[in-house]
Amino acid sequence: MSYLFQYLPPFAADYSGVASALHDLGGLVVIHDASGCTGSFTGYDEPRWFSGKSSVYCSGLREIDAIMGNDSRLLDNIRSIIEKKQFNFVAVVGSPVPMLVGFDFDGFARISEEEFGIPVFGFPTTGLARYEQGMSAAFLALARRFVGEPEEKRKGANILGASPLDNFDGDTLMRLREFLAENGLPVVSVWGQGDEWESMPKASSASINLVVSAAALPLAEYMKNRWAIPYVAGLPLGEETARELKSQIKQGGGGAVARSGAISETDKSARVFLIGEQLRMNAFRSELLFRYPSLDAVAGSFFAWNASLSSDGDCFIENESALIRCLEEGNFDVVVGDPLLRELMPGGLAGRFVEEPHYGLSARLYREHSLSRRFCSASFMDGIAALALGAPAPGGERAAA
Repeated sequence: MSYLFQYLPPFAADYSGVASALHDLGGLVVIHDASGCTGSFTGYDEPRWFSGKSSVYCSGLREIDAIMGNDSRLLDNIRSIIEKKQFNFVAVVGSPVPMLVGFDFDGFARISEEEFGIPVFGFPTTGLARYEQGMSAAFLALARRFVGEPEEKRKGANILGASPLDNFDGDTLMRLREFLAENGLPVVSVWGQGDEWESMPKASSASINLVVSAAALPLAEYMKNRWAIPYVAGLPLGEETARELKSQIKQGGGGAVARSGAISETDKSARVFLIGEQLRMNAFRSELLFRYPSLDAVAGSFFAWNASLSSDGDCFIENESALIRCLEEGNFDVVVGDPLLRELMPGGLAGRFVEEPHYGLSARLYREHSLSRRFCSASFMDGIAALALGAPAPGGERAAA
């Protein structure tokens, strides 16, 4: 029962993570399902679906096909599509029903590739895992298949993990490009959104990788091991985080991460809990403590988590019950997180909750007023501090649904 959610909706699933990572790359993404999972991705999980161009096909899996193992129908349908349009690749992405009947994604991909003469991937996603796992799998598959050996002197940087599911949009990408340019690093490729297919094979020519979400750390490690490309991890969302990252870049990366700022041993006046994507919350904390060093700030996330990116008191939130327990025991003065988390706040904290929407959690519900697009503005940090320093830690019962 630990995975029974009473207050939160299902998070963006692993199949959405795969499809989102491949969205801008000119491939055909085939979601093997009856239509519900495809609808979840196109209607809710992918903000670019209504403004960009991407080819996503629902296999229209029917009960008789699942029972009889009629894979030839799917093969024929894909053939009819690629005969009408040229694609860079085909990706067949799983859902719960193929998992239950034991569909062989790797085998189907091999048969399809031989049949069609273009690269075909099979992703055995199940819909039971979260989006960052699918995203990581897609990034690694692309790197292993399409990134070639460097053909020129290394220069520039790759941006790894800039997914809209982790609240990256055009403004944020522009900030990242400007930051790298200021440090003498032209952008070689962007993994997550907003780049051309032709940039992918050149990724191995970068001199350093900037990892902007924890979901992209496996890709960064792969590139480090295969092509000796060092990386730094963090977001230049304000003065302090930009300074930290610049220092790490000057040191050559080497796998080190931009830390979130040491917590001093002095007595803290108030306690803040930051809930969201791990690297983004680290950036918020860095900026908050830079302006208000007397605060104590800890980070937590339901999603990709890496111990090397965490500080004392940080936690991976396994499920809804774990978050409720953490909130009841944490003695927090302010909580920052997706608006849907407000339902889980103890009574006194409900009035000192700062909304920071996370697209992978609440999808389109709060897209129009996402505070992430304001970066780490002074007013945003000041507002958190004002709430935290204004009153002692609240008690009370969890707010009713």
